[in-house]
Amino acid sequence: MDSLDLLNPYLFRHNGKFFFIKEGLNPKDLDDLLDLDVRPTDIYLASYPKSGTTWMQQILLKIVDAAHPDQVEDGTNRERCPMLEGDTSSSCRRERPDPRLCRTHLPPYMLPHGVQTKGAKVVYVMRNPKDVLVSYYHFSQGLSLMEPPKSFDHFFQDFVEGKVPWGSWFEHVREFYSEKDQMNIHFVMYEDMLKDLRAEVVKLCAFLEKDLTDEAISDVVESSIFKNMKKNPKANYKDLVANERYTKITMRKGVAGDWKNHFTVAQNEYFDRVFTERMSDFPVSFTWDM
Repeated sequence: MDSLDLLNPYLFRHNGKFFFIKEGLNPKDLDDLLDLDVRPTDIYLASYPKSGTTWMQQILLKIVDAAHPDQVEDGTNRERCPMLEGDTSSSCRRERPDPRLCRTHLPPYMLPHGVQTKGAKVVYVMRNPKDVLVSYYHFSQGLSLMEPPKSFDHFFQDFVEGKVPWGSWFEHVREFYSEKDQMNIHFVMYEDMLKDLRAEVVKLCAFLEKDLTDEAISDVVESSIFKNMKKNPKANYKDLVANERYTKITMRKGVAGDWKNHFTVAQNEYFDRVFTERMSDFPVSFTWDM
């Protein structure tokens, strides 16, 4: 038995590496995903939790809808771009018009083999890890599938050590970046979307090979602004609050630099040391405040 099982009975470690929530998941389900059928036209939205997944999900769906107006599906964003792992994984298999969209927090080695062999497009979203930590803490407080964190201090340490669902942020980001030459990946920074959302949408359209008009791009941008998404019942995940999957709203602030309202001086210094040790050779820089 993993030592974490004694401390957190809600999690299990897969292959001695990343942690997952036991509710609705088991090792066989995850292993079976390796053989999932993949089409070259599939689009996978990948990220570490709380890095901008909900935001990018909205953007990708709006781009695809604008490019294929005759096949727009009804339903919430989470239904139309389902989670690869978990309760809705079968939705990623069902027959849908191309391009099919799926989202995932899995590390690259756990994705279906066809994602690489068939050249499916992967959009990977990164966010500065201090804000990820804070957002993840608030999210975990409202997640009904496991016990909420005992305190911010406790969650802070678990996050740094990778003892949270989907494991280490450091490993997740590094492993995806190491696949940049083997997989068809487009990397997006959360903070870059905050700085100039339109510019990032244009880059995404080019990567996805979707030729949108300026008017269509403007519509994608306008509908994907945080305040507009927060009011949109198809995008804001409030239905999961209604069915008690979450006990609080999941769209909180959508800003950069909120970690300053939570980290103590000592925590910030400690995190900086760990970040330097783990990421000093990482060729991508992060924006810590705006």
